[in-house]
Amino acid sequence: MTREEQGQSPGADARVEVLAKNPLFGRLPAEDIARLAGFAHVRPMRRGETLFRRGDPGAGLLAVLQGKVRVVLPSDDGKDIVLNTIRAGEVVGEMALLDGRPRSADAVALTDGRIMTLDRREVLPLLEAHPRLALAVIEVLCDRLRRTSTQVEELMFQPLEVRLARALLRLAAAQRLASVAITQKQLAEVVGASRESVNRLLKAWEAEGTVSLIPGRVTIRNEATMHALARESEG
Repeated sequence: MTREEQGQSPGADARVEVLAKNPLFGRLPAEDIARLAGFAHVRPMRRGETLFRRGDPGAGLLAVLQGKVRVVLPSDDGKDIVLNTIRAGEVVGEMALLDGRPRSADAVALTDGRIMTLDRREVLPLLEAHPRLALAVIEVLCDRLRRTSTQVEELMFQPLEVRLARALLRLAAAQRLASVAITQKQLAEVVGASRESVNRLLKAWEAEGTVSLIPGRVTIRNEATMHALARESEG
């Protein structure tokens, strides 16, 4: 059994390599990467594991090394809203990194994988010393805000078929496959609808030959039709 399988962090050299390859921290000088690696903790994550909850103390940043993490806004009635899916090489928790306030959403492991955590106390001095790193964090925040704004606009103003088509196209592009690994329940959370409504629409699209369905997967069969459903010419 490896050190990672036992839940232990790898050696300093491995953490340096992880940070150097990260789009955010790879901008730092080598000596600062080495310093930061001394504070970084790498551990495995398991599918379904809650990495942090809304309201938890904002201790710092979490980088996804392998696998995917879903950022969810929980609701009292159980109809959670998916805000983002964080993939390998991306980070989550950047808001708490900057302001130290409680978490604004839940982060749940969508797959098995590995994560790296960095405490706010260790990263803030580097942000102050390296404006380029601070700008990189701001870029991440802006990207998150743009995605969230688009999602809110779609939920408020677009019919379900448009929201669902756009979501499938985004997920397919992110996974670089026409076949999207996602359950209908998860897809319903992404588009802010009931699982039953999503199921009915997907079944209709399957009958028309636009998609094919197997449990836990939606495959786009007619991309041109899917783009037309997404009404991209109007966006």
